[in-house]
Amino acid sequence: MKQENLNIELVKLDRLISGLPELGRKTLIDSRADMYVLDLIMIAALKRTLSLARGFQALVVSKNMTCIRAMIRMQLDTISRLLAYTYVSEPSELAKEVISGVPLNKFKCRDGHKLQDRYLIEKMAKQYPWVTEVYKYTSGYVHFSEKQLFDSIKSMGDGSLGKVSFDIRADDLYFPEESWIEAVSCFNEMLSILEETLLTYSNEVLYQSKK
Repeated sequence: MKQENLNIELVKLDRLISGLPELGRKTLIDSRADMYVLDLIMIAALKRTLSLARGFQALVVSKNMTCIRAMIRMQLDTISRLLAYTYVSEPSELAKEVISGVPLNKFKCRDGHKLQDRYLIEKMAKQYPWVTEVYKYTSGYVHFSEKQLFDSIKSMGDGSLGKVSFDIRADDLYFPEESWIEAVSCFNEMLSILEETLLTYSNEVLYQSKK
């Protein structure tokens, strides 16, 4: 049953990845006479997501949990920063500044908070509560931390012997199936959030152009 669940998530992942180019065409090209500066931010988010997603997919197959969790953190960064443009009064002006090289965290959202990573995660977590724990946990895979030590442990003895067996290899074969299911499911959720964000943005642009 566990393997079946993982296969289901992997099929969903492949479907979402395969649909990203069409999603971009549908939301950023079709029924559009003009191009807007904010489109460039959406294109960048779409490109980064597609690259990360294909890499993530390959890493699941090769059983590389270390890199998988780092890429989850990278994609969470993509989504949380993309959503930042929905928190400001003038998203197009923000896009111009960011494209010119000004860091996102130099700007403030409508409620006066700076658009810093931790705040963006807190803001996103109001709609997606799981984000807080995922951000905290996967940050330990972007940075060198205790996570790397614990992941290298193959088994631990009991009693007074205190024997520890380490497994130093490129792949991660000793993670339970639930860990792989959880990782793929999490990435799928972020792809779904991107899809929803792009569709909402496209509808808003079309609405404004018809006013």
